[in-house]
Amino acid sequence: MDPLEHFSIPGLVYLALSGEPTLSGLLAVGVGALFPDVDALSKEHRSYLHSLLPFLPTLVLSLHLGGLPLLFALGWGSHLFLDFFTGVIPPVYPLSRRGWGLSMLISGPRNFGIKLKLIERYPDRKHDYRLEIGGSFALAILTILTAIIRLH
Repeated sequence: MDPLEHFSIPGLVYLALSGEPTLSGLLAVGVGALFPDVDALSKEHRSYLHSLLPFLPTLVLSLHLGGLPLLFALGWGSHLFLDFFTGVIPPVYPLSRRGWGLSMLISGPRNFGIKLKLIERYPDRKHDYRLEIGGSFALAILTILTAIIRLH
């Protein structure tokens, strides 16, 4: 997933579900949703910050603190959730580099079917990334427009 999708999807969920959304709340969710990709600066992308080992203690602490720390942690969790469906996440990195993800194939309309496949592999080695922005740009515009309406 690209950064626009990682920011927009939890941002839209926050704007839709929050009784009184705030700009600081939207930013906390968005920064949390982008935060795990900082590990792209390490030797492997989807490694340290895509692991449950740093995420779970952060989530537990944020549940205690509430407010913006909780929104940050929820954004981080949304990133892991979304990446689980677009590749793999290594749940106990660096103890094990093995990661898991879920591939879903829907076919139809004739012979309609849904195939789920558990993917198991290791995170990608660091390399130069190419970012293609297509539908995610439209999603980002929708998020901005929704924010303007909801944060008036």
